[in-house]
Amino acid sequence: MSTIAGILLIAWITIAILNTLSAWRYTWGLPLSEIPGSTPPVAVIVAVKYASEVSRAFFGRLRHQAYPDYRIIAAVESEEDPAFAMVTEESKRPGAPLRTVVAGQSERTGQKVWNLLAALDAIEDRDEIVAFADADTLPAPEWLSRLVAALVNTGRDAVTGYRWIVPADNRVSSAVVAAANASVVTAPRLPSIFNHCWGGTMAMRRKTLEHIGIRRYWEGAISDDAQMTRAFKEAGYEVFSPRQSLLLSPVAMSWSEALSFGRRQYRIMLLHESGIWALAALGTLFPIAAAIAALSMALQGSVLAIVLIGVSLALGEVRYHCRRRIVIALWGEATAAALPMYWRVERWLRPIWWSFHALCVFSAPGSRHIRWAGIDYRVRGPQDVEVSRPPAALP
Repeated sequence: MSTIAGILLIAWITIAILNTLSAWRYTWGLPLSEIPGSTPPVAVIVAVKYASEVSRAFFGRLRHQAYPDYRIIAAVESEEDPAFAMVTEESKRPGAPLRTVVAGQSERTGQKVWNLLAALDAIEDRDEIVAFADADTLPAPEWLSRLVAALVNTGRDAVTGYRWIVPADNRVSSAVVAAANASVVTAPRLPSIFNHCWGGTMAMRRKTLEHIGIRRYWEGAISDDAQMTRAFKEAGYEVFSPRQSLLLSPVAMSWSEALSFGRRQYRIMLLHESGIWALAALGTLFPIAAAIAALSMALQGSVLAIVLIGVSLALGEVRYHCRRRIVIALWGEATAAALPMYWRVERWLRPIWWSFHALCVFSAPGSRHIRWAGIDYRVRGPQDVEVSRPPAALP
């Protein structure tokens, strides 16, 4: 065995050990008891487009949070958008106050960001905390209380979380997306280095939102979270990610839809944080290269390679059980039991979903075209977006 090959294999196992320790650390003490010391008024902002079973379930859950004082601002593109009728109908049902804001069609900005900009005008002085949520998630009843507790109990400036994707059907493609996403959820998030905002679940004090001047960062942007991250960094604020700030996000995707989704995420990352994209590229390619080298050496009779492959498989098994523990702790045994395809793919098809993850990363460069919610965008820079709509969507 050459020295270079030996270093490659040892580095591979070292990284696998660190990833396993990170996943194990994530499970500590879950579920945590997070009760806010005070319950200031909250405005929850949601940018929504189209209507689906998930978005209907989302509003049903959001309007019945275990929190005494909050209201919801739902921002839609137009009254012709099916989301408008959905939100209007939902507002007639019992639950937290729900206000609809019509943003109009964007011209030089991503539609989601344009909707969010319109929603900012509906924030009132009594709203001490502003939270953001995505309508393709399923917030638990304690979601808002946990976010507020992470703010008021600690004196932090802002908190964020991340999606935990679960397949909404039995297609392998949907399960592969979920497994690839889960592999990054438990990665360490250092507030001043690696931690980034995710617009699907965020909360901050209203004065903090005003201080960072988010309008200036969102104008002309396609990504709300990347620009929010930039705004917080330039204002000198740190964003924290409590371990319970995860939201279930059901997906049903074909292979082409899955690749389009993954590529879009990494094109946005490459546009805003090229260094983080490079780390993702290295982090996905390195284990594949090392595993191929180990397999080749094992076939040639290398005992060390055989041992290290066994160690890698064992560590993967530990990570699988850690992720299952997280799902059970946060959403219950019934949720975990209802995902047999996901767990099979997570456990037994690791080379497939890891390779899919790498394909998403490495297919991101070479084009600035992004298709999102039926709209095509040509993205020249973080705040330089050209919008192209299908003819049927024109006014």
